[in-house]
Amino acid sequence: MARINRDPEVGRYLNRPVDEEAVAAFFGQIVEHWERHGFGPWALESWEPGHAGRFLGFAGLAHVPPFLAAAGPAPELGWRLDPSAWRRGLATEAARAARDDAFLRLGLPEVVSIIHPENERSRRVAAKLGMHEDRRIENPVIGIEVEVWRLDNGSRVGKG
Repeated sequence: MARINRDPEVGRYLNRPVDEEAVAAFFGQIVEHWERHGFGPWALESWEPGHAGRFLGFAGLAHVPPFLAAAGPAPELGWRLDPSAWRRGLATEAARAARDDAFLRLGLPEVVSIIHPENERSRRVAAKLGMHEDRRIENPVIGIEVEVWRLDNGSRVGKG
């Protein structure tokens, strides 16, 4: 994940800078989230012949960081993939599974995705999941307004 987080194409649309300290702390934060809440981002691995087990990135749920509290109390549905895995529908497939898990297993009332307004790839994934842009909030860490996409429980599960 550190290699993916260091990629400039990945980092340009993140909601916070990915310095070496953040890269080093990332894994521990995910483990701690799972231990505290019983859910969190999933590691994504390839099933492709010759590449089976290769780490591709993550998708799943996590509580919104405090500096983005204006997004509301719903957990964030997020995804981040290695650029070598882009343009193949993998982010949509993984995020769809995480969305369905959020609603069916966890029974959450809603999920949000916080998306940089210039990140067209993530905007397309969110739209494919049935999400809609609900509002914009200020991200004080990167100094711009970011989009909050939202989806209510049951409105799209199993429909795409």
